[in-house]
Amino acid sequence: MKVVVKMRGTCGELAQGFFQGEPLLITCPIEKFSTVVVSDEFAGVEGLGEKSLAMLENVLKIFGAEKNFGVRLTSELPRGKGMASSSADIAAVAQAVALSLNKNFSPAELGKLCAAIEPTDGIFYLGVVAMNPLTGCLVKKIRAQEKFQIAVFDYGGGATGVFITCTHDFLGTDRFEILLDGGKIIAQRAFEYDGSDPEEVHRIGQKIEHALYVETIDKLLKEL
Repeated sequence: MKVVVKMRGTCGELAQGFFQGEPLLITCPIEKFSTVVVSDEFAGVEGLGEKSLAMLENVLKIFGAEKNFGVRLTSELPRGKGMASSSADIAAVAQAVALSLNKNFSPAELGKLCAAIEPTDGIFYLGVVAMNPLTGCLVKKIRAQEKFQIAVFDYGGGATGVFITCTHDFLGTDRFEILLDGGKIIAQRAFEYDGSDPEEVHRIGQKIEHALYVETIDKLLKEL
């Protein structure tokens, strides 16, 4: 028996905040993955962190099963950079273990399982969606997707290299996203920033948020 499951990561979020009083996140999936292999060809667990181990135990408990197989996790996603590495890990563990037991979780079920461990990034839903990161529930699939480019840089500190909003939002992030051609100019300026003045990061964030971010994200939010 051998089961292989891949879950993609994200490049931050296209938008994050509140909608009609509920937490809302619009996903930004990318083609980088966490991969879990479940097999009876090897024993033990490899590469699973604390959250992934918790998910493994949760799934076994749900199905009343014993672990008589090995579980191996590898990932292309950097840790601690806002790219949904832990969400991808635990979702991949859940689905791989379920499939090894001849079971299958729907995206909605994966959402609830993942959100029970940590706020989740919605990587188990296909395409770009609006979802509640605290419950894992789908709000709406986003159909009209404008093509855009995303520039990412890592300014150190181990928090995130994906800039979304400079708003200290409810999940404790402090980041802003650079979108579309107009954002590329700002991104180039940001790459030249030497990091000596932390307040400059906030000034850049405010400029992006006011000059570019609101207009771009408004097109997505009109679908909600």
